[in-house]
Amino acid sequence: MILRNIQYNHRPHKNTATTNFLKAFLLFGLLTHCAGSPPPSPLPPSESDLDLLGKTALCQTKAEAQTSWLKTGGKEFPWGGGKEVFQEVTSPNKQGQWFMFNEDQTLVGVITVFPHGLSLDSYPKLRHTLSQLPPAREFFFHSSQILKGEAPDSGTLYRTGEATTTHQYFIRHTPGQNDQLVMAVFVLDPYETLLDGSHQKFLSYIDDPDSPRQDLKVASGQLGSEKDFLGLQQFARGEISLFASCGNKHADTALDAYQKSIQHGLPDKKQLAEAHHRLGLAFRSMGRLPEAKTALQQALGIQPHSAGILNSYGSVLAQLGELPKAIETYEQALALQPDYAQARFNLAEAYESLNPKRAIQEYETFLILAEDKPEESTKVDLAKGKIKTLQGGANR
Repeated sequence: MILRNIQYNHRPHKNTATTNFLKAFLLFGLLTHCAGSPPPSPLPPSESDLDLLGKTALCQTKAEAQTSWLKTGGKEFPWGGGKEVFQEVTSPNKQGQWFMFNEDQTLVGVITVFPHGLSLDSYPKLRHTLSQLPPAREFFFHSSQILKGEAPDSGTLYRTGEATTTHQYFIRHTPGQNDQLVMAVFVLDPYETLLDGSHQKFLSYIDDPDSPRQDLKVASGQLGSEKDFLGLQQFARGEISLFASCGNKHADTALDAYQKSIQHGLPDKKQLAEAHHRLGLAFRSMGRLPEAKTALQQALGIQPHSAGILNSYGSVLAQLGELPKAIETYEQALALQPDYAQARFNLAEAYESLNPKRAIQEYETFLILAEDKPEESTKVDLAKGKIKTLQGGANR
């Protein structure tokens, strides 16, 4: 089976159209440009009355899965630094499921394929969810229909998700028949570009469910090299650990993952710079500030004009007591991105002991920048309190 795109909508964030799954360099689009955690998805909630996971849940360990739902006798294969397990169910609707475990044996993605299609007539809640979403991608299914001179079935990919996960639904449209679900992908956000439902392995199962391919060569098939895939896979491992995608932050795991990501290499220098950036954040979260400073300097050596990296570097300098240098760094970040609210707040904070009047000005500017940003609400309240305190001190 071959897919040919007939329409593709790009998006700056999740709330517009979709990521280009076939180009792993857009993993960088999932990165934030500040030291905070990635914002929650603004997509409509993934409400569904079709239970594709059962007792399965992302973030479960393989050991937990084996005592609950993971069947013995499933086919198991390497998946980069982790493992891929394939299981098949024949009743009531035939389906194949691939479970992806990372190096830490954490379930990071599940791909479910219905080779003969699944009617959504009995699932009004899921149909309603899909009706609220813009098509992420529209394409043709190329198969034996073309050889017969018939118009090929078309398909639509929809994306939705929850706070830390993305859900992909592939719908097939056949003339004269009701639409059918042929594939669903549930994945932790940082791994999404590494679990592309349009990979030929999953599509070939739709064409020929009795002969599923035994390996998922995403690296050579889509990312250019095995090292690229391993580097991006380790970066994703770092992201879910540093930003607590599974509920708890594991800075030591993040540290290991980002270091391995850098060792394997990444296909784009912006990604490499971001790996050093994240490594610095991991060191910082562990209180290892000199090492954080070094990692961030390495990131800036690759991307000297990144406002996000400069902001993180300024924060480490401030924690080390190097306030004049921190102020200079924040100002460099703001020269590149004047509406960078977080850097403005950090600059104001750095000025408090050195120049209270300037600190007040910067806090006031921050309030203007942050007024329409719900994610900054905590800092807004804090800034208002700081202004009041600083003004009180100036009046004494």
